[in-house]
Amino acid sequence: MLELHIWGPAFGLPSLDAECIAAVAYLQHATASPADWRLIPSNDPSVSPDNLLPALNHDGAWTSGYSNITRYLTTHSLARDLDATVHSSPILSADLHAFTSYLNTHASALLDLSLYVSSTNWTTTTRPLYSQLLPFPLTWTLPIHIREGALRRTEPLGLGELDQDFDASGGSTLGSDRLPETVRRHLPRVGAKKTVGGEMTAEEKAAIRLFAVVDDCLSGILKLMHSSSEKDEVRFFSDVDVSSVDCLAFGYLSLMREAPVPRSFLKDWLVQKTPKLSLFVDRLRKICLEESGEIPWSTPTSLGFVHFTSRILDSTIRHIPTVGEFYAVETRRRPERRNLGITSLDTRSWSLAFGLLAVGLSAGYGVHLYRSWQPFGSRLQVWRRAATGLGRFGEAGALLGLAMPVAAQAVGSSDGSGGVAAGRVSDMDTDELVVAVEQQRAGR
Repeated sequence: MLELHIWGPAFGLPSLDAECIAAVAYLQHATASPADWRLIPSNDPSVSPDNLLPALNHDGAWTSGYSNITRYLTTHSLARDLDATVHSSPILSADLHAFTSYLNTHASALLDLSLYVSSTNWTTTTRPLYSQLLPFPLTWTLPIHIREGALRRTEPLGLGELDQDFDASGGSTLGSDRLPETVRRHLPRVGAKKTVGGEMTAEEKAAIRLFAVVDDCLSGILKLMHSSSEKDEVRFFSDVDVSSVDCLAFGYLSLMREAPVPRSFLKDWLVQKTPKLSLFVDRLRKICLEESGEIPWSTPTSLGFVHFTSRILDSTIRHIPTVGEFYAVETRRRPERRNLGITSLDTRSWSLAFGLLAVGLSAGYGVHLYRSWQPFGSRLQVWRRAATGLGRFGEAGALLGLAMPVAAQAVGSSDGSGGVAAGRVSDMDTDELVVAVEQQRAGR
């Protein structure tokens, strides 16, 4: 039995992730019957050893990622090969890999900008959706980690202004040309000439760069497709009705169009500027999701206490400065080493183990040292033996006791027979007793 684990449904689509939607569309169209597989919205990347969704479980063998899943299905003859015609030609096969790489690079960046980088879209649409799909307290840690990953991936585009709250179509900061004439009359004139770039705000400049990126991606996808002469339909390969790259494009484009975000620059461009791509989404949705029967949804199994605790610990470690970055790199490297057949521990693993041991020993010693200290802010309790005689009056009383001759008589004296005469008991402190003994020895 095939089990496909994905992120949960959203926006009327099978998932909120483009590759998950593509995997569902591929399996739904390529399998003979919906009874051959199950769709599990686990919302848990840790179910896979690669810590990635979508993940396919075939009798205990895990495969993650859309391209790896389609390759596994065709290699083991578990589903119909939608790219059989494409693989027969080396040129078409090279085009297939190029189209897939283009979508994973450019289309995924657009979705990151729309759903995660844009602060308005994130707080209004994407963040509440994760709160519905994830159990507490993962709702406070995992979505933040996912958004941080999107910010890192889109950083080379130079659209960090999207992380601020602005309207891409108009800008939230007004330029001087939009102010009333009565206000502009009192503004100081910095220079006689103003360039167009100088009059534009940072948000407006970011909007221009954003529209350039959107146009480059969506127009590029449309140019890669072949248009049908009879109908206004587009597809990547003219002789193939539905291929694996068509399913992948459907995953990205459907999220761009269906996500109900306030800053809907992707949907507006897709519908108004490239309507053929919108028709492509409708056609693939009808073929892969509606005409292929019911989607075999299955309820995910409840997480055990140990697994749930490990997910919380994993998410917490990833947010620790420096340590979280090192931990994330190690978690990515381990599946890669396992896929290459490397099972022994490398130098980095040994260094990590000894580093953790040193940190643990240091922490244990610190706790022991801390517990040996006096409590901070508490009074210091000092216990002393009660003084007797004049010594109980302090240093002045002790000096007075040394000057009095009665101390020497208090010890006693020898009688004529060489014995010790009976003395009398007198209260004296240690200093007085020492002086009296020394005086007695001197008298002998």
